[in-house]
Amino acid sequence: MTESSLIGHAEELVRIIRKSSQPGDQIASEYYRSKKYIGAKDRRFIGEWTFHTLRTLATAEAYHQAHLHDGLGGPVEAAIAMSRDAEASTFLAELPECTRINTQPWLLQETLRRWPDAAAVWQAMTQEAPFTIRVNLRRTTRAEVLQILQRDDIPAHAGVHAPAAIIIGKRVALTQHPLYLSGLIEIQDEGSQLISLACGAEPGMRVLDACAGAGGKSLHLADLMHDRGTIIARDIEWKRLREIPKRARQAGIRIIDIALIDVKQQHDPSLRSLEPFDVVLVDAPCTGMGTVRRLPMPKWRLQPEQLLRYTRYTVFVFTLLVVANAVLSSSDIHAMVENAYRITLAGVFVPLAA
Repeated sequence: MTESSLIGHAEELVRIIRKSSQPGDQIASEYYRSKKYIGAKDRRFIGEWTFHTLRTLATAEAYHQAHLHDGLGGPVEAAIAMSRDAEASTFLAELPECTRINTQPWLLQETLRRWPDAAAVWQAMTQEAPFTIRVNLRRTTRAEVLQILQRDDIPAHAGVHAPAAIIIGKRVALTQHPLYLSGLIEIQDEGSQLISLACGAEPGMRVLDACAGAGGKSLHLADLMHDRGTIIARDIEWKRLREIPKRARQAGIRIIDIALIDVKQQHDPSLRSLEPFDVVLVDAPCTGMGTVRRLPMPKWRLQPEQLLRYTRYTVFVFTLLVVANAVLSSSDIHAMVENAYRITLAGVFVPLAA
């Protein structure tokens, strides 16, 4: 397929993603399935430039407007042309700061009020997210997995923060690799791994993963617990939740039970019959800013009133958890709720993917 044809597909995909409320990666997958004639190499080109354009949408559109006389067809073609323009740095330097670092003006101002280096963080989030895996340390070691990857000519290095994290140096189909098929690794961002580690789960504990999704953190918690204890994984989306048993079997995990949350019920009677939990993990829906390197649209769509609503929701959930445990004085609870408010605002741009 010619480059112009590939760019045409990327432009179409960008338009579809911008109009839809669905996650961009799901839309891209459906797009490729509907056009089976697009091969793997071409899909890689289309995907890379589609999401690069969405991450840098403000600069791509500014470049497009400034070079209309060059006949650029859209933001994708503009992004590609800008990447090949020796004078692009001069053009970028003359743009307003929020355009140059690719965020909304109000988001830049909101974050700069609290963190002096916010602009640098926004700039960093225009880069592609690293492809990260987690080693199931219950079954193997990170060193052994790195050795296998090196043997198979897959560039990789150990993560910096999480002891089971490995950063893969290029996009490869790891879901077809023996390491994945044998349950020795999972695909999981390092930030998500840190959340599981912060729970302090130990063998024999009872853990509630209240917003489990497809179970990435539940599986990591089970590995940290050496598959001893109980994990209840709950979510409102059965389509995601039903993936957990399959993934657990592949990883050799037996302690995870799944339960669908009925959103029509104000109070869930099934929880009342359960024994107390040692750990409750609530990775609740939020702004989505932690994933914008992979799914960029939330940073273009988020509005101030939405941020306030998410903040109030997070503080409410946090307060319920603290009060339910009843282990703190009223002053301590007040301090923790205030801290939860600050954490929510920090979550606007801290790149810890879910």
